[in-house]
Amino acid sequence: MPERLLANGVRLHWREAGDPASTPIVWIHGGSVEDSSLMLADLEPFFPRVRALFPDTRGHGRSSRFERVEDYGYARKAEDMRLWLGALGIARAVWGGASMGGALSLWMAAHTPACVRAVISISGPPYAPPPEDVAWWRAHRPLVEAGRIAEYFDANVRLRMGDEALARFKARPERYAETVERLRGHSTASLLALLDETYARPEWVADCARIRCPVLVVGGSEDRFPTVAMSRRVAETIPGARLHVIPGGGHFPNRTHRAAVQAAIGRFLDEIGVEPGPSGKGLAGAPA
Repeated sequence: MPERLLANGVRLHWREAGDPASTPIVWIHGGSVEDSSLMLADLEPFFPRVRALFPDTRGHGRSSRFERVEDYGYARKAEDMRLWLGALGIARAVWGGASMGGALSLWMAAHTPACVRAVISISGPPYAPPPEDVAWWRAHRPLVEAGRIAEYFDANVRLRMGDEALARFKARPERYAETVERLRGHSTASLLALLDETYARPEWVADCARIRCPVLVVGGSEDRFPTVAMSRRVAETIPGARLHVIPGGGHFPNRTHRAAVQAAIGRFLDEIGVEPGPSGKGLAGAPA
């Protein structure tokens, strides 16, 4: 994986695939226990016409970790993204991702619009977490305090995606072990800070009214946070934004209903004029 030491001292890792001469798309993972490795398949059909960039945001994957809650907020993550994009010589990109990644993409469009061409936000909630999720974290925080990381990881996957998703993950034991081991790379303080921030976010949906670029909001019909009504409110707050609901989809419809989500992404890229770059072809090999 490539890495870059940013001007603010953050060491940021990312994965990259596609055509370096084509439109850049920054595609961001969810929060909590996620990292960029979970996002690659979403954009694979589009590699011939995009430069796909999959960052590990601070506190995730192999990027820098911190031990203060305030170091994990959207403003700090957005600063990293802006500095990273500048270091790569990219002025503007299409931004998107799932869950936290979708919300961070909306944040970028609202607060750093000059570097955002368009946004695809999948289950990205610019909302405070619901009380039941906060209570869930309060009940499961002792697992992290005690270093019982695998137990916490399992509980988190069950909460977000259900028992079947956890079973599929465990059916790939090497991948499962790698993910859990990466979480163990945190100090207890840094992992607690990362998760405390996740469950203490305020609502900022009103900020989305500032957004002026094209936006596609994607939500699963069965997602409980954000619900379809919440996603509809986000789309209605952003001038010209469109909501696409995936029937039967949960919080990560990009994984459970990937073909349907990719079809929606493809139509949106067509609408905003994303075409292959001068080389006319992508790089079909494995991401860097």
